[in-house]
Order: sequence, then structure tokens, then C-alpha cells
Amino acid sequence: MNCLISSQMFAGTLGTTRELPAQPVRRRRSACALGIGTLRVIRIRALLALVFALCGVGQAWSQDREVPKVELLGGYSYLRSSDTNFNGWKASVVGNVNSWLGFAADFDGHYTGRESEHGITFGPEFSLRKSKKWTPVGYALFGVAFEKSASGETDHGFATELGGGLDYELGHRWTLRAFDVTASITHVGGETKVCPKVGVGLILNLGHK
Repeated sequence: MNCLISSQMFAGTLGTTRELPAQPVRRRRSACALGIGTLRVIRIRALLALVFALCGVGQAWSQDREVPKVELLGGYSYLRSSDTNFNGWKASVVGNVNSWLGFAADFDGHYTGRESEHGITFGPEFSLRKSKKWTPVGYALFGVAFEKSASGETDHGFATELGGGLDYELGHRWTLRAFDVTASITHVGGETKVCPKVGVGLILNLGHK
């Protein structure tokens, strides 16, 4: 009798043990969900850090210098996406509220072979006008991304542009965007990508405050 009970208990233990391999599948799914959540947290924290840091020092670093009412930028832009090099253009319009805060509308297009990517984004741009010639800028822009594959299929989705650059004043009317670096975050066709953009351009200053 005791041997029979022990055998049944041992068999029940083995039956319970056989169900354990299913647990790693649930852990893998949780890890994927955590990755998506982590990306969102990083994006929000980066935006908040940029806003609070620049707003906190903006007034302390402002100078008694002329500030353009409107800035028109045009230039070259490079995009690295899905292990592919894209070359293209970048254009933006910035309306400055004061010496350190403006609102930007940004447009860009990148091409390689038959593939292309375009973006239209809007948002705040921050300028640290401490030097008479050099002006660091930072921006957080949100909008739409459009993608065209080599087969001609098109799709669109959400776009986020987090980045900045360095401007050098050439004169009263013209400013050089010495470099522009952006983390381009897109969600198109169910796929989320974080791609680097690097550019350079020329700015036309219209009106002054």
C-alpha cells in the first residue's frame, strides 16, 4: 500500500514537472512588451530632459542681441536606415517667440535607388544665444513619416525627431547650420525604427526682434 501511494505521488510530481517548459514562452513575451514600453519611456524622458534643461538656462544665457522673427533653413541631409544609406534634403521654417524659444515646421526627403522616405514634423525648437556668433539649438518634433519600397509600395506612420545642431552667424541675414544630428524614430507598417540623421544647411533670417 505504501509503495503504491509513493508511486502515485511520484508520478503526480513528474506530471507537474512536465508543465514547466511552457514558462519561458511567457517570459519571452513579457520581455518583448518590456522592450516596447522601455522605448516609450526613453522617448518621454529624453523630451522632458531637453525641455527642462533648456528652459531652465534659457533666461540666464540670453543676450542683448537681435533675434530673427523667422528662420528659413535648407540643406543636405543623410539618413542611415535598415543598413542602407539615404541621401536627401532638409527644409524647415522656425518662428521665434523670444530669444530662446521658437516653433518649427520641418520637412525632409531621403532617397536611394527606388526607395524613399519623407517626413513632416512640427514642434518646439530651443536656442542658447550665449555667444555672438555660435548658437546651439535643440528640438523635439512630432508628425508623419512616409516610406516607399523598391517595389513601389507606400506606407505611412508616426514620426518623432529628437536632435539639435550648431549655428554660426555669417552676417545679419545669413546663418550657417554647421551640423545637425537627429534621432529619427518612426513607426510605419507595424515596425518601429530608430535611425540617425546628419545634415548641414544655410539659414535665411527674416526680420529681427
